[in-house]
Amino acid sequence: TGSFASVQEYTLLALIPLAFIAAFGKTIGAVIVYFISDRVGEVAIKKFGGSFNVSHSDIKNFGNKITGTPRDYLLLIVFRALPIVPSAVVSIGCGVMKIKLQLYIITTFIGTIVRDSIFLYIGYTGTQLLSTFATDSANIESIIQTIVLLVVLAGLIYLYIRRKRIKVV
Repeated sequence: TGSFASVQEYTLLALIPLAFIAAFGKTIGAVIVYFISDRVGEVAIKKFGGSFNVSHSDIKNFGNKITGTPRDYLLLIVFRALPIVPSAVVSIGCGVMKIKLQLYIITTFIGTIVRDSIFLYIGYTGTQLLSTFATDSANIESIIQTIVLLVVLAGLIYLYIRRKRIKVV
């Protein structure tokens, strides 16, 4: 999307509404994953939790520690914002731990705005960088062609002079 905005010559500020729209849609999808994880997580923990020495109450108790303090908001926003942390893992984890839905939705929306802004900016600047590279590479290509032509010409002159010397001797 950022690359399309760049190609259509939108300003960098035009990416802001795109980040909000994307974050809104992703938040809706993340809430669906949250509810599915909440339901399926209970069954999965009851069935497989014993293998890992984890019970449903252990996970629920851990989730109860995430109460909505500023630290909790910050932590979840950072997890959502970091491009290296898969969003699905955060959604599933929050759903299984049953953290407060309000905390989940707010942090998901804000963190996703940040994350999407990063990706939009990369796409936006990447297109400009690619365009600059293409222009510059045409110049580089001309320089390389000139160098190759000069080397070939120098080689031909060398062979011509060498051949003349051989005939003279």
